[in-house]
Amino acid sequence: MPRRAKTKTAKTDFYPEVQSLLHGAFGEDLMVGRTNSKMTRVQPVFGWLQANCTPGWPQLLIGLAQGMEHVPRCGAVRRVKLDPEEAIPPTPARLAWMLHNAELLAPHDGREWRELRQRVSENKSVSRALAQLDVGRSDHLPRKLVLEGKTHADCLIECEEALIWIEGKRFDWLSPSIKWDVTRDQLARNLEAVWSLAINANKDYCLIICHEHPLKHHEKLLVEGYRSGTWTGGWPHIPENLRREFGKRIGTATWQAITDAWPSLRELSALGDLESAYCSTERMTEQRHRDRRSC
Repeated sequence: MPRRAKTKTAKTDFYPEVQSLLHGAFGEDLMVGRTNSKMTRVQPVFGWLQANCTPGWPQLLIGLAQGMEHVPRCGAVRRVKLDPEEAIPPTPARLAWMLHNAELLAPHDGREWRELRQRVSENKSVSRALAQLDVGRSDHLPRKLVLEGKTHADCLIECEEALIWIEGKRFDWLSPSIKWDVTRDQLARNLEAVWSLAINANKDYCLIICHEHPLKHHEKLLVEGYRSGTWTGGWPHIPENLRREFGKRIGTATWQAITDAWPSLRELSALGDLESAYCSTERMTEQRHRDRRSC
């Protein structure tokens, strides 16, 4: 059965101000297709860049990214993987760490601690799985012992010399956890995934978060923490020197900056609401600041 497209708007129910913004911008007919970041930003933007630009456009894209300490040399673009999304399984080292430290894991839903305990209760099965993982193999593991699923790239740009992982955001945000580990966030998963692909391809790599609105508080903490090395929650199995390399390769870029660099993108119908939505959010943020100062 084909994997269903991710619905990235469900989380807006938890933020009334975002819901209000969406209704104000689009009316009462708010639908997934109108706000889904993949459908309205990632696919139109990177599909257009691939179809209309010279082969060196990924290097220009990286130049727009903020905060990236290590800037890869890309070379000409070879492939842009958009649909279906590239799906990368967790590394054997990650799965092995989770089994070795199962008693330390905290499920996202605390009520599921008994299920987690049951999944790792058969010592012989766990030992066999660890023996397989220790030699770098993760195929044919019992399903219950695979405590982390695949990571999906919104867009994966393969160039002659580097891989660029794109994580696109609009009204959604970086997931801070997975089912069986509250500290395994989406940024950590994505960076480890693109690194694993780059190692096999003998290429450099980086990750760019493309976002429409200011990053959420937890997103800023994750980005700054991984860049500075002050937070390692998502990479307990990664050596310190490699964590530092991961942190150097995190960049952020707004959809507005990308369309400023390639103005023809603004002619795409999917991006017709880009400026109005952005300005509405900015006005809402400014009003909150004024309200706080007046209190």
